[in-house]
Amino acid sequence: MSRSLRVSLVQTVRRWLLPLGCYYLITLAVPFANGASRHGAGFASHALVVLVFPLLLIVLVCACVTSAEVCRRTGRSAIRRRGTIRFHFWREPKDR
Repeated sequence: MSRSLRVSLVQTVRRWLLPLGCYYLITLAVPFANGASRHGAGFASHALVVLVFPLLLIVLVCACVTSAEVCRRTGRSAIRRRGTIRFHFWREPKDR
């Protein structure tokens, strides 16, 4: 893993750590403290969704941002012109 990728990953984790921790505290710790864990499968399925869904969403957002960044760096970003999308790396034939 390159140094810049490692630094980017650490920054991303730090950025999401506090909000995700607060979310887990509210959605898992409070119901657990109120005795919701005694309901068995209901709380377990809730906990599974609460734990997995935000992580998948974060991975999806990071993948989209990284993909957009790669496209920007390579000059392959899309430009919207008159209702169509044209990419920088496509060359239109010149009329002679």
